[in-house]
Parts: sequence; structure tokens; C-alpha cells
Amino acid sequence: MLKIENVKWHGKCSRHPMFDPAADGIGAIKGGCTRCLELQAIFESHNRTLQLMRSFAPVTVQKSKPAKPVPDEQQDLFPSLL
Repeated sequence: MLKIENVKWHGKCSRHPMFDPAADGIGAIKGGCTRCLELQAIFESHNRTLQLMRSFAPVTVQKSKPAKPVPDEQQDLFPSLL
């Protein structure tokens, strides 16, 4: 069994902090910046890994059972006003 934890990671190029691999793509890399190329490679590897995991065993969402309704046990404060 392979266990992969959720990891939140934010990486950006120090020379091109506005570069976003998801939105911009490889065509937006300026001057063959190695940091931007590495970010693009990480992004593509991540997407490929997710694609392989989903094709191997699709994610199953476990539906929780609906909660039983709780009876209203609160007493009426002003029963004479009804």
C-alpha cells in the first residue's frame, strides 16, 4: 500500500515571481530561466501523478449517513401567547 499525504507547497521563481505554470504554461518562461523550467516540470509531474493515480483506482467518495433528526426538546417560553 502506498500512502501519499496532502502537502501544500508554494514555489515561485525569485526572478519571475508572477510566473504561474498552470495559467501561463511553458511558453511564458522568459530567457530559458532554469527556476521557471523546474517549476513547470514539477507542475507537469504533479498532474501526471494525479492522472496515474486516478486511472489506477478512481477516488471513491464515502457518503455519510444522514443524521437522524433530533426531536425538539426546547420548552416554550411563552405558551400563553400562542
